[in-house]
Amino acid sequence: MSIPPKKPPVFTASDWIVLAAGFLAGAMNAIAGGGTMLTFPALLAAGLPAVMANTTSTVALWFGMPGSVWAFRHRLREMRSWILPLGIVSLVGGLAGALLLVRLPESVFEAAVPWLILGATILFLANEPIRRWAFAHAGDRDPDQPPRWGNAFQSLVAVYGGYFGAGIGIMMLAGLGLLGIRDLNRMNALKNLLALLCNTAAMLFFLLTGSFDGRLALILLVGSVPGYFLGAHFAQRVPAKVVRFIVAAIGLSIAASLFAKR
Repeated sequence: MSIPPKKPPVFTASDWIVLAAGFLAGAMNAIAGGGTMLTFPALLAAGLPAVMANTTSTVALWFGMPGSVWAFRHRLREMRSWILPLGIVSLVGGLAGALLLVRLPESVFEAAVPWLILGATILFLANEPIRRWAFAHAGDRDPDQPPRWGNAFQSLVAVYGGYFGAGIGIMMLAGLGLLGIRDLNRMNALKNLLALLCNTAAMLFFLLTGSFDGRLALILLVGSVPGYFLGAHFAQRVPAKVVRFIVAAIGLSIAASLFAKR
């Protein structure tokens, strides 16, 4: 009598890893950022190619971003003259980055990934010094409009955001400081909105082209929602430096591993 083949488990071990990564990523993003440094390697471990792991992470983690924009909605009213010009280039740049990610050969992204992760990790480590430096070099008051070169700078940041995205918030804070904004709450409000616009363009492109794994994106999303909630609840109790140190250690380990494989 032949033995019927065993059915594969509905929820595999790699699925649990992705779920846990989503939860921790949501908590990290609510406290100090850096969630992509967990979700991307977890999706790689689940067997996704590098490009699809990146697109799946972008789609899943997008759903936690509108809440951070809503929290600063009152500050955004004070930055109306900045939103339109920088918002447009953020949408266009995010779409361009997503297009480059999907259309270029996967080997290009695979070769760039170790450097992107290493660069993002360095940015996370340098977050506070960059923030202080940008604040110190801002003008005496917040300007009414961004200078022209600000659009070019934000365009480049948005392209990077659509292509990979880890550390984009730190880049924006540094850029907004150089553009003259002194109020930290206004910086964060504008940064959150521009990051949302950039990732919205990329996420919609990935959705329309089907260039992501819907099942793993859903698992990530299910994990990240309680992670965002608990992270926001304990944000004042967990030192951001501790979270940033953990993210940096993970990032350096992943980068070293990828460099060794190549």
